[in-house]
Amino acid sequence: MSNGNGAIAERLKTHLETVGAQLQVDETFVRMYGLDFTLTRLRDVHAHVNLGVHITTAKDNVEELTKFIQASKRGVVMKSIYIEVSDDAFETGGVPVAFGACVTALFDRRFSQHRSVGVRIHEDCSFQFFEVEEALNRLERKFVDDDLVIGDSLDGKIIAYFTDKGFGFIQTEDERKFFFHIANVVDDDLRARLPAYVLGEVIPVEFQFGGNDGKKYPKAINVALSDEFYDEEFDSEGYRD
Repeated sequence: MSNGNGAIAERLKTHLETVGAQLQVDETFVRMYGLDFTLTRLRDVHAHVNLGVHITTAKDNVEELTKFIQASKRGVVMKSIYIEVSDDAFETGGVPVAFGACVTALFDRRFSQHRSVGVRIHEDCSFQFFEVEEALNRLERKFVDDDLVIGDSLDGKIIAYFTDKGFGFIQTEDERKFFFHIANVVDDDLRARLPAYVLGEVIPVEFQFGGNDGKKYPKAINVALSDEFYDEEFDSEGYRD
């Protein structure tokens, strides 16, 4: 947590305590999951409360979003809220807006089935809720598009393939995931191997970036077994030392 984020988190904590809320700060949660504090009780509310709060002035921060989502998936708190706020908003009434967002995340029926919620508080103190995983996926797609040109060659490994649907996923060494369909496989050996794919099997491949068409994952085209695959096959058969 940066010093700027820390100062804003302290202001929100002070406001919450002023209105009778009880908070818990766990340095492990701060360090490992980026949760600045946990809201454990609201005055005059008898329902159990366990809301992890992360607040940041950084817009579209992939690292912070990733850490926050990991905390949500691991269940370190019952529910968590990711508050993205501009510096100016906190000078013009953003603190009570953030408090209201916390209460909404806890008790609004729209979010009753959500383990995590995101909210953006703008400079004029207007705000909007958002899906944190969708936001992260959007940013990851943008970074892939910014970094790659359609037709660029890549290496990766097939980490999943659904034989009944004819599609799967490739992951590169830097953990970027690409969607591929059997129709985009140009290697006869790989095409023959995929129908017998077993869950958990990893197959080294080479492919080209095919854009993302606005989908969740970018597309892999011209997928073929890589030299690494054949090297491993030779080693397993004892053809090499």
